[in-house]
Amino acid sequence: MCFLGENTNNLTEEITVTEKDVHPTMQRIYDQTGLVASGLASILDIDSQMVYNWDKRGISKQGAFLVSSKLKLDLKWILTGEGVPAIEKILAENPKPAVAMGRWVPVKSYSKMGDDGYYTEMGYLGNGGDGYVPSLTAGPNAYAVRGNGSSMYPAIRHGWYVVCDPDIDPTPTEFVEVRLIDGRRTIKEYIGIVNDVLNLLAVNGEKRMTFDMSDVEAIIAVTDIVPPSRHVHDYPTLPIQDIYYD
Repeated sequence: MCFLGENTNNLTEEITVTEKDVHPTMQRIYDQTGLVASGLASILDIDSQMVYNWDKRGISKQGAFLVSSKLKLDLKWILTGEGVPAIEKILAENPKPAVAMGRWVPVKSYSKMGDDGYYTEMGYLGNGGDGYVPSLTAGPNAYAVRGNGSSMYPAIRHGWYVVCDPDIDPTPTEFVEVRLIDGRRTIKEYIGIVNDVLNLLAVNGEKRMTFDMSDVEAIIAVTDIVPPSRHVHDYPTLPIQDIYYD
């Protein structure tokens, strides 16, 4: 026969062991939200076993994307513990205007598109680069990539510019820039992430590409496609609105 005190001690020992076994990425989420594994699974609408796997091995990138979206937690903080946990706090520290006024976006690289559809960063740092293009929706960290070649035709023509904004969430069926850990980059249609596998579609719709999320450094939303006639070499004093609405 077991006494109540004995049961309580055993339960305490079990909880202590469980807490020690929880991966730091998951412990951060639990501490910040006050949730337990079953509650998190319910909110994310996933099987509890997947959450328990994350508890042991650490949350996957796909899971981190999901938690960030559902619980409004910063993705980098989930994965590394660095920065501020709540997205609302980040926005409060870096407020954005209620109405997008537009800005001139620096051109950071050429696409150098080849048959394999990859290109590499050309080494432009800071706000330097090869001129600027206008965008009504670009945020403060947006940059532009110049398409070079016909592999993205007809969606993106040779010499046109693609505006990439790391502060915008990627949307399925829209274009994204994918940065791979090995330095390669590619611009493709974003299909989604399934079982930690990123699914993309070639611009012409004829070829599907997949990458393990462990090989992916970032998925950057493409927010604008700008014709070469809008490109300028020197930073202009002309307001963006005059370019679009003159």
